[in-house]
Amino acid sequence: MAPTPPVEAARVGPARAASRRPRRLTLVYARWCPHCVPTSTERAPELAKRLGVSLRLLDIDRPDEEAIADRLVRDHGDWTDDYLIPQVFLEWDGGEVIHLLTGVPGSIRGTEAAWDRLLEAAADLRNPVPR
Repeated sequence: MAPTPPVEAARVGPARAASRRPRRLTLVYARWCPHCVPTSTERAPELAKRLGVSLRLLDIDRPDEEAIADRLVRDHGDWTDDYLIPQVFLEWDGGEVIHLLTGVPGSIRGTEAAWDRLLEAAADLRNPVPR
């Protein structure tokens, strides 16, 4: 499953646009992954700040965090038994979860470019627009 483009993810029906607000950003990562550390661990706090939300880090090498990460990726992300990391999710008040990013296999530059696009779209994510 490809991540939803950030601007499209922010589009909601007119009745919900006024009350819908982002609540938390979650980064699923591992310390050994160069797409995660420092590439994503440096950018995720910046995105959370731009969105005005808290940041939750879920390290897949910690069993308690891995269980939460697996459930989040299985339900809302790019799930396989050996899923790609990093993956980034935005949770909204009301419980909706939007998958924003999956690391790009291969060169770290691909993941950096995906983060750059996501950071540029932060204003659109924070202020959803009616469709």
